[in-house]
Amino acid sequence: MSAQLDLVAGDQPTLAVRVGGRDAVVPSGLFRLEIDRRVVDGFDDGSAEVLPGQAGVRGSVADGAAHVEWSAREIAGRGVWELAARITNTSDRPITLTRMDPLSARLAPGRWTTLHFRSAWGDEFAPERGTTDSHLRLDVRSGRSSHGRSPWLGLENGDAGVVVAPAWSGNWHIDVIDGGRVDAGISTWRFATVLQPGESVTAPSVVLAAGSTLDDAAVALAAAVGAAWIPRSPASEAMPVEWNHWWPYEDQEVDEGVIWRNAEVAASCGFDVATVDAGWFGAPEADSVWMEQRGDWHQTNTARFPSGLAALGAGIRDRGVKAGMWIEAEAIGAAAELRRSRPDVVALSEPSFRHDPSYGVQTVSLDPDDPSFLGYVCLGSPAGREHVSAALDALVTETGAEWIKLDFNIDPDSGCRRTDHGHGADDGLFRHYEGLYAVLDAFRERHPEVVLESCSSGGLRLDLGLARHVHCHFLSDPDYTEHHLQVLWGASLMLPPAAILHWSWSQWRGDYPPARKDFAALGTDEFDAMLRAAMMHRFGVSLRLDELRPELLERLSAHVSLFHGSLADLVRSGSLRRLSEQPVRGRRGERAPAFQLVAADRHAVFAFRLDGAEDLAPVHPVDIDDSRDYRVTDVDSGDGFVRSGAELRRSGLSPAESRRSALWLLDAV
Repeated sequence: MSAQLDLVAGDQPTLAVRVGGRDAVVPSGLFRLEIDRRVVDGFDDGSAEVLPGQAGVRGSVADGAAHVEWSAREIAGRGVWELAARITNTSDRPITLTRMDPLSARLAPGRWTTLHFRSAWGDEFAPERGTTDSHLRLDVRSGRSSHGRSPWLGLENGDAGVVVAPAWSGNWHIDVIDGGRVDAGISTWRFATVLQPGESVTAPSVVLAAGSTLDDAAVALAAAVGAAWIPRSPASEAMPVEWNHWWPYEDQEVDEGVIWRNAEVAASCGFDVATVDAGWFGAPEADSVWMEQRGDWHQTNTARFPSGLAALGAGIRDRGVKAGMWIEAEAIGAAAELRRSRPDVVALSEPSFRHDPSYGVQTVSLDPDDPSFLGYVCLGSPAGREHVSAALDALVTETGAEWIKLDFNIDPDSGCRRTDHGHGADDGLFRHYEGLYAVLDAFRERHPEVVLESCSSGGLRLDLGLARHVHCHFLSDPDYTEHHLQVLWGASLMLPPAAILHWSWSQWRGDYPPARKDFAALGTDEFDAMLRAAMMHRFGVSLRLDELRPELLERLSAHVSLFHGSLADLVRSGSLRRLSEQPVRGRRGERAPAFQLVAADRHAVFAFRLDGAEDLAPVHPVDIDDSRDYRVTDVDSGDGFVRSGAELRRSGLSPAESRRSALWLLDAV
């Protein structure tokens, strides 16, 4: 059933959303602001004007102190809207904004169930369910959008499903109060921005999706994001398969020989990119610690890479793959030379401030002797933006990199409080993310040949705000299959496959118990399942390719070929449907999860048997035409047969009981 947003004109225009003729959001207000500590949730009498030809309203507020232009832009015609508000100071004095919610609407009466997710390192997309019977407040105060919670809320009653997703990479909030009023936007915690007369500010937007069920609303959201939200480029659309050095070697066992040997094997297996992760920069010492020297991107660790960065990139290309490079361009390590040579770009808090206790601080390389040091470059300052832009350009120019992994292992909390950066004491984090988005957009324009990946201690800055400015998000640092399928299930409620990257189960150098795996004893059936779990989106691995057993290397090559030949098109333009409930870490949740990549005439159905699974039930495809026939190919056996869409829906596809995974390709005939 289609969803429709109605904007009703009047002295106080109202917003309503209907699904199949039934109310999901009843006629209610549009926004909620705080101007000079006064709540503003409507226009001044007689001032509201509906914008011609669009779902938007403008008018004065706060007795003429400000002007608001509010809009609801439908994304790709899919029952998904971006709600935005721009506020202008029309008075003759400064005004202070402490709340900027572009969504303040009321759900249809009745009981709604809720779904949202806690999020921490290695613990992303941990589900929590509830109801609207009591006040629900979701917020993040870590300075990273998904460190604490994921910026996504699902609501469902018997008639409709609704998704609310702040499109912002910093602190945000969603409140469900008064039995159904939903307010969402940038967090009000330690936030204030001052507008001088004539100045304007655009509030971080909120995305609203609706459907006949919560799953339908989430499917519509991810499809809209894929169709008309994420950046696209020929380099990104090629869906390159990536090898990355990190987990098997970290920064302690990597050198140019390791990179070149693995690049050669990667090329022989059909990979497209070999990425050098952390460890290439800083002092020329074999035992230097990458975290302490972040920011010194002009230095090459010649103990590990004696030939230099230009030769490193050329050596990768000479072996048949493109070069990729990791950089944490926003970061400053406590021991970095940058901290002393460029104090003008350093983000600082106040010594008396302490991190909010709602999250566990993950920032690496802080300075116990200087509690004001936040460990990052403030992009609210022009100098900070110039520094980060120059670092990115220099890395691409010197190495010839065509893939950049942009990391961020920092919790900015409420952000920089300096007043000599071009921002105020209470909006440093807000201006940082405005600056980051601008830097990334300009970088992509200058370097259309580069695929830009976002990472943040894994998946701790995963949101629709950043999704507009990078080609893909890395889901999580851990990648063992059970965990991977849990986070993929959650991420696919918001992002399309083209915007997601995660590796198959890596060979971990460190001692992280859930990731322990003896690759010397690993069977091909389990290895197939590990690879397939990471092929429902952009595909990559972090393995010791030059030491992999021949039979595993053969299976890896076969799956890279399968991705290029049969799955890349589905990842590029399709959507990912969840055919089961969510698997959960610790042998909980669904133990036989199934997924489906969906496109117009081709589908790929994946099924997995996790530890604790009982007999696997048939998997029933969705989004297929009952009246058409489909050629079904079992990738494992190579067997093919033709079935009608109606029969496939009714009888499903039965996984082999002896295998840990199954994969079928469905082609309309």
